[in-house]
Amino acid sequence: MSHHRSSGIPALVQDQQVDTLLEATELGAETAELIAQTFQALGDPTRARIVYALTKGEHSVGALSQIAGISPSATSHQLKQLRDLRIVKHRREGTYIYYSVDDVHVAALFREALHHLAHVLFALPDHADT
Repeated sequence: MSHHRSSGIPALVQDQQVDTLLEATELGAETAELIAQTFQALGDPTRARIVYALTKGEHSVGALSQIAGISPSATSHQLKQLRDLRIVKHRREGTYIYYSVDDVHVAALFREALHHLAHVLFALPDHADT
């Protein structure tokens, strides 16, 4: 599975590509698999804790290791899986590597999951706009 960054593609073309995906009457097999992989990655409690921390800001592997309560080696393994799915990205500063969510959509997806959970936990009514 390869994911391509869309840098260099005009915004209008990008918008058309997104619209095509969102307006499809059926979910294609490849798209369904990629969506399932994304939810599967977020469905692991350890990775969920890591991603939640990253929605709050950039963190080093060591900090994420403490947050998730696992070893730095195990944290790096989890981060590689999240990187492969473009859920997180990293930058290097000297000998340190810092992680953040890949883009605003990841943070929005996580926030939506938290909103849904709040509605389930507190038996809240549906939003009026749905």
